[in-house]
Amino acid sequence: MIRLPRLLLLAFVFTGCGPGVPRMPPAPTSALSVADIRRDSDQRFAQLLDGATSTDIFSQYSRSGTSQRARNFTGRLNFSGIAWDDSRTATLVSPVHVVMARHYPRPVGATLAFHDPRGKLHQRTLTAVVPLTGITDVCVGKLDAPLPASVPFYRVLPPSPSNPNLAGCLAVVTNQYRQAHIHEINRVSGIGMAFRRPDPDRIPPNLTRNVVKGDSGNPSFLLVGGELVLIETHSTGGMGAGPFYSSPEVFDAINQAMLKLGGGARLTTVPVREDR
Repeated sequence: MIRLPRLLLLAFVFTGCGPGVPRMPPAPTSALSVADIRRDSDQRFAQLLDGATSTDIFSQYSRSGTSQRARNFTGRLNFSGIAWDDSRTATLVSPVHVVMARHYPRPVGATLAFHDPRGKLHQRTLTAVVPLTGITDVCVGKLDAPLPASVPFYRVLPPSPSNPNLAGCLAVVTNQYRQAHIHEINRVSGIGMAFRRPDPDRIPPNLTRNVVKGDSGNPSFLLVGGELVLIETHSTGGMGAGPFYSSPEVFDAINQAMLKLGGGARLTTVPVREDR
C-alpha cells in the first residue's frame, strides 16, 4: 500500500469543496523553517482571503446530525477535529485524546460531536480528564473510542528555541460561534503566547474579532504548508492569549497526561527546519 505524506492526504480530503471555495496552493515537498512558514502562510492567506467576507465555518450546523460546511475560505481548512457542539470546545490531539481549557472543560460523561469534512456526525463520550494543575490552563481528556481517519487530529510544532521567532506570523483564531478569524502572533514567551490585531493593509478588519467570555478553550492554529497546526487554546480575551502548546513544559505535561490516560498516543509534531 502506498502511504502518502500527511499534508498530501489532508489536501485530498479538502479538495472537494465545490464552487465558491478558493483554491489552496499545493503542499510543500519538504519541511519548512519558521521563516519559510511565515512566507508560505502569507502567500496562502493572500489567496484564500481574496475577497473574503464571511468567517463562518458552517452554513448549517447540527449537534445531532449532518452539518454543512460554509462555502468560503474555511472550506479549505481542517476544522473536523474540533467538537463544536458546546462553547466548551474540545480539540483532538490524537484519535482518542482532546485538549480543553482547564477552567472551562466538558465534564466526564459528556458526549462530544465531531463532523468530518463531508459533514457526517461522529459522536464520542469523554471518559476521563486530567488537568495540568500547576502548569497551565489546559486539561487533557480521553474518548471512549478513537475517531476514524476522516476526522483528522492536530499536530503541533516541535519544542524548539526558534519558536519565539513566530512573532508576526498570521494565525487562525477560532471562537464559540464556529468562526475562524485571522490574527497576528504578538509574542511567544515561556509557556504562553498572545495575539494582536494585524495591520488592516495586511488583514481586513472584518476578518478579525476580539476573544470574549465563552471562547475559552477554542483553538488557534498556525498554517504550515496548508495544514492547521495547533499552537494555543484561549485563556483570556482581547485578541486572544493562552498556553503555547509547543513550549517544552506544556508539551511534556500534555504527553504525560496522555500517557496517564492511556490510549497509546502522544503529541505528534510537524517537521520544522531550524532557521539559518
